[in-house]
Amino acid sequence: MNVDEMRDVREFRAGAPTPDRARLAEGRDRLSGAAARGRRRRLRADWRFAAVGAAAALTAVAVLAAGLGGGGRDGARRTVPAAPGSAREVLERAASAVERADPPPAPHAGQWVYEKTISADPGIWPKSAAPPEPEPEPRERWVRYADPRFENGREGDDRSLRERLRFLDELPDDPAAVLKEVRAYYPSGKGGPESEGEQDMGALHVMFKSQPMPPQALAKLYRALAAVPGVEVTDHVRDLAGRDALAVGHHEKGQVVRREILIDPNTYQYLGDRQIVVKDYKRSYPGAPDTPDRPWNAGDLMSQNALLATGVVDHKGDRP
Repeated sequence: MNVDEMRDVREFRAGAPTPDRARLAEGRDRLSGAAARGRRRRLRADWRFAAVGAAAALTAVAVLAAGLGGGGRDGARRTVPAAPGSAREVLERAASAVERADPPPAPHAGQWVYEKTISADPGIWPKSAAPPEPEPEPRERWVRYADPRFENGREGDDRSLRERLRFLDELPDDPAAVLKEVRAYYPSGKGGPESEGEQDMGALHVMFKSQPMPPQALAKLYRALAAVPGVEVTDHVRDLAGRDALAVGHHEKGQVVRREILIDPNTYQYLGDRQIVVKDYKRSYPGAPDTPDRPWNAGDLMSQNALLATGVVDHKGDRP
């Protein structure tokens, strides 16, 4: 993006709330991924829900891999609520299971993170302003583990993978303390409309994308997730890759959109995330008076992200 384009985007979004650090980290990853694929897409007014995929891979071992399946978009809406009061139990089982797993190879400077993901969102609004969105396809990307561009103290809203993993290694045991530290690491903007629970989910969702995740850190994140007010677990959810998943989100009064972390129901490994509308509403764009209100209905998916494979490689372009 050149200087003129950046100025246009700022002016277009002049009426929007100040974005928080977690959202900005997501957006940068989405834009860099699109550039790597050679795609040129117009930034839409709804950019704050852009999907990310920060993370993962280095010396030649796949940490996670799964094939694509069918029914991703429609299947994601068919959910069966888990038994009332079971969320903490489910997440404790998940934490207990993953903390016994063998740790992935420790990355080091000079190595790269390989990641294969698939993402989908509703596309540009209004629909008449753009050609039909293509069906989502898997994409690959490589992230430098120790990237000096994000370790110079000037990026502010970005962290290198090395910084994220070091932060995860130093998390305390107490779930409430984990939430406090994660919120401080990716704080929301001052005066933002989000509740504390929404802030917790936004910051945690960025941390879950930090791969390869140390088992002890993943267990602490699951226990912290269980401590988010109003946490709920929905089972028999289909992710974008068609895989069975547990969806962990939180419910609170007045909520219209819920962010959910998707977990494998058998291995309890992280599969991805999604944002789902839980109450009919219309989204307006004060900074773009020519853009009509966008209607959303309960059950609509604002974004979906599935992690298909990740591993450690020595060179950009290598695959585990």
